Amino acid sequence: MIKSIRQSLLNSWYMCPEAVRRRYFLGDVMPPGIAAKIGTGVHEGAEVNHLAKIVTGKDEPLDVIQDAARDAYIRSIENYGIFFPIEERSTANIQMSEGVDITTDLAGVYHKSLAPLIMPEFVEKRFEMDVDGIDLPFTGTIDLLTTDNWLADLKTAARKWPQSKADNSIQCTIYREAVKRETGKPPDKMSFEVFTKTKKREHHSIVTTRTDEDFEFVVSRAKLMLQSIKAGIFQPCDPDSWNCNPKWCGYYWTCPHIPAHKKILPKGA
Repeated sequence: MIKSIRQSLLNSWYMCPEAVRRRYFLGDVMPPGIAAKIGTGVHEGAEVNHLAKIVTGKDEPLDVIQDAARDAYIRSIENYGIFFPIEERSTANIQMSEGVDITTDLAGVYHKSLAPLIMPEFVEKRFEMDVDGIDLPFTGTIDLLTTDNWLADLKTAARKWPQSKADNSIQCTIYREAVKRETGKPPDKMSFEVFTKTKKREHHSIVTTRTDEDFEFVVSRAKLMLQSIKAGIFQPCDPDSWNCNPKWCGYYWTCPHIPAHKKILPKGA
């Protein structure tokens, strides 16, 4: 079921091993919510620009980037579905329509504030790394490395990230190691370029750093995850955690670790 170790798998494991069991071992895949769809759109709009810029040295026109972002947002919903909590399903169509506007707005912010700063070296670079002591490779896809060795990852969010979120990201730790192995040295700069869905539609660059030791700790975490999986141990999420909630978890209503009295569906659901 698991052929490699991705940052998304590790993040999911440390949020809720039971959800990993449902998704990866039972094949019970839940589509992501609208926030992820907006992120997909903005990401693809930027990717279209980066790939063109490698060839031309210039940014694409605004409408090209926004059209690509909008089309990717719509295509992602059509091809993979979208998750809405039960209490929000009556407003699903409104939210999806608003999502188009948010996606194109944020693609516009990217075009204005970030694109002029970037000269891509490689884009959407897939990597696979073997690590001593682990049977499975680490894999992933790097969004962007610039010609001046800047590793940048684009994110969309409801609000500005705190510095701690960037500093504790497993993704950044793994991707730094991947760049080091690919180019012979770690990135000179690493950042999360966060585009917020507030009314102002802002862009925040959050710079972070890592050392080789940070990757060693990620490897240690991966080993513990694999040991638990082999032993068939899939702990439930902390019931006090933000994601153990029907608003965020599509498995909530069928989770064996949620008491029955908490799984009473709203009227009309």
